[in-house]
Amino acid sequence: MVEYIVVLVFGVMLLTTGPGGDILLDLLAVLNDNHQGYSYAASLSTLPDYDNVLLYADDAFEIETQLSDMANISFGDLIDDAIPGMPTEDEIIAEGVSSILSF
Repeated sequence: MVEYIVVLVFGVMLLTTGPGGDILLDLLAVLNDNHQGYSYAASLSTLPDYDNVLLYADDAFEIETQLSDMANISFGDLIDDAIPGMPTEDEIIAEGVSSILSF
């Protein structure tokens, strides 16, 4: 047990004295900077409204249905008006299937 204490005291003396005595101060500064960066990033993020992607997709589908019922316009038509030339879901699926099956 005494050997461990002697080695520990020697290690602390080695880190805190001599030409490399500021190593602990540099380490504390790095730890402080990392903690500040993490706490800043954590404060910016919002918690998700949904615990599950399926619940989010279900709610999004309900909103899309309500929108199309109110305006008599489908969500795809809104996207086509906003971004002309964007491929539809069926075209994307067809292209993916054809690229997979054409080996």
